[in-house]
Amino acid sequence: MPNSELINVLRAVIQEELKPVHQELQQVNKRLTTLEAGQQELRKDVKKVQKDVSTIKKEVSTAWDDIKRLVNRLAVQEQRAIR
Repeated sequence: MPNSELINVLRAVIQEELKPVHQELQQVNKRLTTLEAGQQELRKDVKKVQKDVSTIKKEVSTAWDDIKRLVNRLAVQEQRAIR
């Protein structure tokens, strides 16, 4: 058997043996692509949640400031009513 025929036979055998590995790698790459896309979506969602939390913190802080002012006004009015 000449060298070129031997090389062709070996190449064919190797390619046939590597087909399942190649197919599995393709599946892994598809899953990885899907996971990466999902990770990007999660990052966007986390940023939105962080922004929302920041907004809520500001609103709660403002509400507490309003409550403190009301409590102080009530205290002043009570003191005036007592006098």
